[in-house]
Amino acid sequence: MTTIADLFTKYNCTNCQDDIQGIRVHCPECDNFDLCLQCFAAGAEIGAHQNNHPYQFMDTGTTILSVFRGKGAWTAREEIRLLDAIEQYGFGNWEDISKHIETKSAEDAKEEYVNKFVNGTIGRHTWTPAQSQRPTLVDHTSEDAGPLGAAALQRLPPLDITTEEATQLGYMPNRDSFEREYDPTAEQLISTLSLNADDTEADYLLKLAHVDLYTRRLRERVRRKRLVRDYQLVSNFFRNRNYSQYPSMTREQKEFRDRFRVFSQFYTANEYERLLGSLEREKELRIRLSELCRYRYNGLTKITECRHFEQHAAVATGRSTGPYGHGKTLPCIISTANGERLNGCIRQCLTTGQYATQHWKSSAAKLFLALPSTQQPKTRGVKRKRNKFKFHRTKQHAPHRRPDLLRRIIAQQKLLG
Repeated sequence: MTTIADLFTKYNCTNCQDDIQGIRVHCPECDNFDLCLQCFAAGAEIGAHQNNHPYQFMDTGTTILSVFRGKGAWTAREEIRLLDAIEQYGFGNWEDISKHIETKSAEDAKEEYVNKFVNGTIGRHTWTPAQSQRPTLVDHTSEDAGPLGAAALQRLPPLDITTEEATQLGYMPNRDSFEREYDPTAEQLISTLSLNADDTEADYLLKLAHVDLYTRRLRERVRRKRLVRDYQLVSNFFRNRNYSQYPSMTREQKEFRDRFRVFSQFYTANEYERLLGSLEREKELRIRLSELCRYRYNGLTKITECRHFEQHAAVATGRSTGPYGHGKTLPCIISTANGERLNGCIRQCLTTGQYATQHWKSSAAKLFLALPSTQQPKTRGVKRKRNKFKFHRTKQHAPHRRPDLLRRIIAQQKLLG
C-alpha cells in the first residue's frame, strides 16, 4: 500500500540508476529493488535478483494513482500539493496555490477544492459536525448601557438645524461631527509617540499613561457631543427655545429648573423631563397634604366644606387663593347677634352667609357659639395689634386635640390599672 511519504520519495532504477517517473516495478523478495519499465521489459538480472521473481507495479502518485475517481481526476500528488498550498497560502490565494501545484491553473485549483473538500463528501462529513461542535463564545465585557451609551446614541434624534446654521457651526451632518471639536489639543498627547527598540520599561509605562489620558479626554468629548445632540442645545441656541415649549411656566418653576440643570448630564432628555415633572408633582402633593392637615385640624371633614372655607377666608381677609387653596392661614373674624366679634376660623361658613342654614345643625358650630368670648371689647382711638393665629399640624403629644388618641390612652390605663 502506498503511503503519503511514498508520494514525495524519489526512486531510482537499480539497474540503470535513472530516476523513475511514474510506474516502477518492485521486487518483494529483494530488499530495496526497483526497476524502471524499460529494464523490466529487458529482463534485467542484478545480483541475487532473478527475472522470474514475483513483482509488483507501484505508482508514485503522478500517473494512475488518484484519490477521487472520474474523468479528469487529480493524482494523489496533486491533491497533497493542493492541501499543502491552501494551508500555507490560505484560502483564496489561488494564484500562489497554482504555482505550488505546478500542473494546474488557479481556476482548476479552486474548483477542485470547493467541489471535493467543501461541498463534497469530505466537506459534508467534516465541516458541518465541526461547526456544530464549535464552542460558543460569550462576551463578558460590559456594554455602555448608561443613559448616554452607544445604544442610546443610536436612538438620539439628529440636530434640528438648517444648512446655514450648520455652516456657521462647522457641523457636518453626514459625519455627525464638528469642524472644531471639544478639547482639540487632546491628540497632541499621542501625536509624537512611537515605540523604539531601546525603550525601557519606564518609557513604555509613560507612553501607556499618555494613551490613557488621551482616551479619557476622548470619552469626555464624546459625552459632551451626546449631550448636545440629546438635549438639542444647538437648535435651542439659535432659536432661543429654552422655555418656548413651556409657555405657562411660572417664575418659580423656571428657577427650580435652572437650579436643577446641573444634574441633567446624568440623564437623557426624556428622563430629565420626567424627573423634573415628578419633583414638581411631589411639591404640589406636599402643599396639598399640608392644606388637608390644616383643614382637618380646623374640623373640616368634607371637600365641599374646604372650598367654602377658602372662599369665606379670602373674602374676609381680602386675599386670593392659590392652587389647592394654598396660602398662609389667616384668622377669620365672625360676629354674633349682639355685635360681639369672636376669633375663629371655619365657623364663619357655619354661622353666616348662604351656608348658615345648611351647616347650622353642626355640633361643632353649636359648641363654638356656646363658648364664651375671651376677647376684650375694642376702645375707640386706641390701636391694638391683632393677634396672629398660626395653625400647625396636630402634635402627637396633645391627646386633647385628638379624641381617638385620648380614647386609646384611657383604654390602656384601664387595662394596666
